[in-house]
Parts: sequence; C-alpha cells; structure tokens
Amino acid sequence: MLLSLASHLLCSWFVFLLPCYSTFKTLSRAPQDGELQILCMYWAVIGAFIAVENTVGPFISWLPFYWELRTLFLLYLSLPQIQGSTYIYKVYLEPFCRSNEADLDAGIASAASNAFEFFQSRVLGATNILFRLLNQHHATRTNEDQGSTDAY
Repeated sequence: MLLSLASHLLCSWFVFLLPCYSTFKTLSRAPQDGELQILCMYWAVIGAFIAVENTVGPFISWLPFYWELRTLFLLYLSLPQIQGSTYIYKVYLEPFCRSNEADLDAGIASAASNAFEFFQSRVLGATNILFRLLNQHHATRTNEDQGSTDAY
C-alpha cells in the first residue's frame, strides 16, 4: 500500500506534472530545434503506455514488484537526462505505427463511425422515451381536465 502510494506520487510528479510544465514552457516561446519533436515523442509513448497499462494492468498489477518496476520504467521514460521515451518511440512505437498505419487508420475510422452511430441511436432512443413520457403526461392531464369539467 505504501509502495503504491509512493509510486503514484513519484509518477504524478515526474511523469505528468514536470513534462506538462516543460511542454508549457516550450510552447510559450519559440522552441529550439528538436524540442517540440522530443516532447511529442514523449507524450506519444506515455499515451501508448497508459493505453496498454489500462488494458492489462488489472491482470498484472498483483505481480510482485509491479509498482516498483512501473515507477522505474516511467522514470526512465520521463527523465530528460536519459531520454528513454525518445528511444522507445524510435525503436518500437514509430516502426510499429509505420508498418500498421493503414490498419490503425481504418480501425480508428471504424471506431469513430461506430461510436457516432451508437451515440446517435442512444440519443434517438432517449428522445423517443422523453416524447412518449411527455405525450402520456399530456394525455393524462387532458383526461383529468375533461373529467373535472364533466363533474360540473
């Protein structure tokens, strides 16, 4: 528990807050050669890591030394002296994305289309339910109003 807390604090500070501030500083002035590229590589690797970790994390987080190894790996990625994210990007992520670019583009387009269709069908279903409830309420009030005028 204590190691998990320490890991979260270290990762929050070194993996997210410091690179976020570094990105702000770089974007607030004219970036020097390669600065923006290094930051983009870093955020791409961190994004890929988070996606993979969210997928397989529940299955492997119980392994011994998981939090310690995770923390060391994230520090390796984030420390500018080491530039681990640049290495991981150039050796693994970029070649993977290049060789699978067409499939990734098709998958993203399909997911976006399916998500839009899903969202659209849910909104249509919700509006149908809402209108049905409103019509029932209106019909009930109309019947009540007619019933009260009949009593006079």
